[in-house]
Amino acid sequence: MLAAVVILYNPINSISEIVGSYIENVDMVYLIDNSVDVNQNLAKELNKSKFRYLANGDNLGIAKALNIGCEMALNDGFRWVLTMDQDSNFLHFNKKDVISFIEANENSKIALYYPTYLIGETEYDKFLVEDNEPIVVMTSGNIIDLNIYTLVNGFDEKLFIDYVDTDYCLKLKTSGFKIFHLSNFKLQHELGNSRYINFFNKKALITNHSHVRRYYITRNRFYVMSRYRKKSKIFFNSEMKVFVNELMKILFFESNKFLKIKSIFKGYVDFRSKKYGKLSN
Repeated sequence: MLAAVVILYNPINSISEIVGSYIENVDMVYLIDNSVDVNQNLAKELNKSKFRYLANGDNLGIAKALNIGCEMALNDGFRWVLTMDQDSNFLHFNKKDVISFIEANENSKIALYYPTYLIGETEYDKFLVEDNEPIVVMTSGNIIDLNIYTLVNGFDEKLFIDYVDTDYCLKLKTSGFKIFHLSNFKLQHELGNSRYINFFNKKALITNHSHVRRYYITRNRFYVMSRYRKKSKIFFNSEMKVFVNELMKILFFESNKFLKIKSIFKGYVDFRSKKYGKLSN
């Protein structure tokens, strides 16, 4: 049996549009809504036995919402969950093939299966690799083993958003578990206002994250780097390079440069001060 945990935040699309690409391939959908205002139309749409909807009434963060959904699935007896956001859709997904592969690799210590990610029409392949496996993959589109999720204590809620997936993957890897690519399963993933440009004769992704996201990215990046510095030097060294590259791209290609740099500085200061959780206004 396979469940889906879907994180919502002020969704624009209907539920049928959000889950349409995989609803027929899961046995239950847990919709965890981080919107401040409960969408009554959304709630009315969910009068179906295959859905369980929880409105948090506040933005509790991605990590907390994922933990809530995973615990609900565990309580209902599920072993595997598909983690999704509201902006991603599968171009190809077949439950029968997934379950067959999982059952055939029951004793292989695989804790997470991830799809092929498409950003626009481009296949994302910029994963940092160690021992022929990616160190980190995105949250959306993953199928995770809830038994192992419990062993590693789930998602770190003090991160709130950003680097939640990074921290979880590193916990798995440093605990001796594996991450496996289901190459035939393709996920269309949206990255906000992202675009590709030529940067020093290389194709570079400009994410154009808001200044608030820049705060979380910086604070949580340095937290995760410090946590796994000795366990994964490849990750640590790579993140330092990415940090410098992102600063360069913000300065040369993004808008609201001053506000974003200011938020980056605050994120680093709060990391040093060990201030985590949701950013207060």
